[in-house]
Amino acid sequence: MTRGRKLLQFNRVRLSSRAQSLYGGMKHKTGLGINVLARYGLCLSLKDPSIPNPDEFDETGMEILPSILFGEHENIYKALMIDRLHRDELDPELYFQKMTRSHICRGAAALFPRINDLSDFDDIIQQEKK
Repeated sequence: MTRGRKLLQFNRVRLSSRAQSLYGGMKHKTGLGINVLARYGLCLSLKDPSIPNPDEFDETGMEILPSILFGEHENIYKALMIDRLHRDELDPELYFQKMTRSHICRGAAALFPRINDLSDFDDIIQQEKK
């Protein structure tokens, strides 16, 4: 890090009401926590080459602390986000929080139709490897 630049840290993430509902539905179907589902949703969104529009997601859903959302892997998710922001030619210092939230919310919509029960995760993992 260069002098004068602050170290990027995740803030609390406030889901959109739709993302909260979708992750809640998947939690009911799979028994997995919303934090685990949101991590996977984030990764699916990061894989999508299009840039999510932060204005599409309201801020009326639940709030998740970074320590709960990312657990011990917070630095890995931070690196993934910074890499994606650079690829999208967005300044990480300006867009880090906003785009993290956008990817997590968009990921809910990408993951939801693919999940009926816990066993669907194996199918998704196999498909994503291709």
